[in-house]
Amino acid sequence: MLNQIIENKIVDVPWPTLIDGKVYEGSKFQTYERCTSECNERQGVSDTHVCSHGLSYISRKVGGEVVTISGVFVPTKGSGRRYRKNIALNQRKVTIESINQWFTTLDEKSSAINSLVAKTAKNNFDQFHEFVKWAREIGHYSERLLAKSTTSKVSAFENASGDLKSLYKTSVMLLDSLDTTALYFNPESAKFGRKKYADLYSMVHKIKLVLSHSVANKSRANVVIRGRVENKHKVYESFKIIPLSLIQNAMKYKRSGDVEILFDEIGDSLKMKVNSVGHEIPQSEIDSLFIRGFRTKKAREMAVEGSGLGLYVLKIVADAHDFEVIVTSTPIQPRNKGLFLNSFEVKIH
Repeated sequence: MLNQIIENKIVDVPWPTLIDGKVYEGSKFQTYERCTSECNERQGVSDTHVCSHGLSYISRKVGGEVVTISGVFVPTKGSGRRYRKNIALNQRKVTIESINQWFTTLDEKSSAINSLVAKTAKNNFDQFHEFVKWAREIGHYSERLLAKSTTSKVSAFENASGDLKSLYKTSVMLLDSLDTTALYFNPESAKFGRKKYADLYSMVHKIKLVLSHSVANKSRANVVIRGRVENKHKVYESFKIIPLSLIQNAMKYKRSGDVEILFDEIGDSLKMKVNSVGHEIPQSEIDSLFIRGFRTKKAREMAVEGSGLGLYVLKIVADAHDFEVIVTSTPIQPRNKGLFLNSFEVKIH
């Protein structure tokens, strides 16, 4: 969203500004030619540092995205004499007050536009209630067909015909898409209804069976579940979005091996981890994974279908439950082919 705000000149950019890896040159001055990418290395989300050339790089988080004003000279009492008398630097002089005001304006514009977009989209989505109703009907009758296809309730899906499996999977994915869209427009719906005790292992096992089914072998992915869950855990109905999104994501972006689901239950607490082997997710991108519409650089390069909403909605559901989501990307040893173990862990308590 911030990129569009800048590109459509809704907010003026007086100084060089970096958003999501893209540099927008300033109207007052452009990128300092002597600065390199090392000058822009930051330590945190909200960070101000001075490079070896005496120029400041100031980062703030706006609307969930990190925005960095690059290569400006903010003189302070601690500025060296050689910096204060440097003509090139003084041509880039900016006050910290004007920078803070610019960030405030950008945040206000971003919030106002996001609010308007969400309101408009919600009004449009409300017109699809009939569509949602019929989608649930499809899901209901596909489940009935599945149940009638075998005498064993435990292995109904495994024993069903390929066409029936495909029908059931289509109904599950359709309902998932609608639920995700509803949560996107109305995050409060993640808490609809009462929390109920659920068999999370059985829920995840069912999702695994459905997502693993593919008519085309090249699209098939092997999903392995390890560990056991002895207790039932209290969750909202929306919880199913979490394993669905994580397993879908892992299957979509894996480059090698199986998708692995690990359960680790200690007393009343439960950890669910989804592992897959794929491209590295740099720490700078891990910080942005749950931002609406964000997709990693590698995901865009792979041209894999996606909107960047799955993990955003997943975070809405996790926050509604007060569950923590931890993401790590660890190189596989020995370092070859650029493979990394990407792990998404949900702490359920």
